[in-house]
Amino acid sequence: MSKTSAEALEIVYQHLLKSVLFTDPKRPKGLLYKRQRPIGSKAEDVVINTLTLNRAVIQEGVLNVNLYVPNLSLNNNTDNTQPNNSRLLELSILANTALEEIWATDGSYTFQVQQDHTFEDTNNQHYQNFRIEFTAVNMPTH
Repeated sequence: MSKTSAEALEIVYQHLLKSVLFTDPKRPKGLLYKRQRPIGSKAEDVVINTLTLNRAVIQEGVLNVNLYVPNLSLNNNTDNTQPNNSRLLELSILANTALEEIWATDGSYTFQVQQDHTFEDTNNQHYQNFRIEFTAVNMPTH
């Protein structure tokens, strides 16, 4: 039976909770959320959402993992437009390690980073987006 996008999201969510991203002393100073984060959050939150997941026997899909980092405050806190590049780098390394090619113990699914990029957000922050390639093998059980 095919996995739903909600199941794929839950698999990645549970994996990240136990991974180096949330166990390392340099971990984000925010929380891990599914689909969206609280309005106006200024914490270093991590958000997972799904984009696509087909229904083939070899099921393929894409999820996003976004790591939010508040911008730096410069010039006596009058300029908060600059990304905190050093913190984005620290968290990106942890996330990249956490999302290296992961296989289920029974071989039924795998996921890994397809690509990543930094984006500016409207809440005086930037975020590192990791595009995750998710693959599941759904063999019929007759």
